[in-house]
Amino acid sequence: EAILDEIDVAMRPLSGFSLRTELLAEASESRLDDTVIAQPLLFAMQVAITLLLKERGIEPKAVTGHSVGEIAAAWAAGALDLNNAIRVICARSQAQGLTRGTGRMAAVGMSAERAREMLAALGSDLDVELAGINSPGNVTLTGSLDGLIRIQQHVEPKGTFFRLLDLDYAFHSRQMDPVREKLVDDLAGLSAGSTDKTVFVSTVTGGVLDGELLVPDYWWRNVREPVRFAAAIATLAEHGCRVF
Repeated sequence: EAILDEIDVAMRPLSGFSLRTELLAEASESRLDDTVIAQPLLFAMQVAITLLLKERGIEPKAVTGHSVGEIAAAWAAGALDLNNAIRVICARSQAQGLTRGTGRMAAVGMSAERAREMLAALGSDLDVELAGINSPGNVTLTGSLDGLIRIQQHVEPKGTFFRLLDLDYAFHSRQMDPVREKLVDDLAGLSAGSTDKTVFVSTVTGGVLDGELLVPDYWWRNVREPVRFAAAIATLAEHGCRVF
């Protein structure tokens, strides 16, 4: 609780809300479906858990993060101090919050290669993109609800897993393009440092990345480009990581 209170105090001038209030809200008053609220809460929980592990002597040799999780990973690696990480999470969530209602996302049980082939075969009017490559046989798709339903009707009769996500957003799609300038402007002058002790593995590139490269344009790429989570986990394994 003390850790969350400390983050709450540091974040509130930028977030405009209380982490504790939102965490303890009754279901009828919960705003967790609003990414402006949910992303900072996720970040705060990730930081708190990392610090609790550290208190028990458990520190990471390497870190990675899935989409929004990259901000806590950058902090854990030492590339961003807490204030700069808070700045990124607030700017990111507020920019993406403006895109609510412009599309949806879905989890689909297929490889990235098969997903790309399917998207090409179904036509450019589908307005659906590959949002994330989570494992060799699982991807996230993003785009218009009509397009995702067309894909559902195409794959489910073949026994392929398909589930619409309970998100009123199309993250990692062209629907993010209108908020690029706002996000980059809000992060102007962001200070990021090198990661000497902890390896930072990017889910934008799928490989090791120096912390000094986590500049405003990187965080735009984090919002817009597919999440290369499977590649990042493979990179960690190549570096000898065995406990995750």
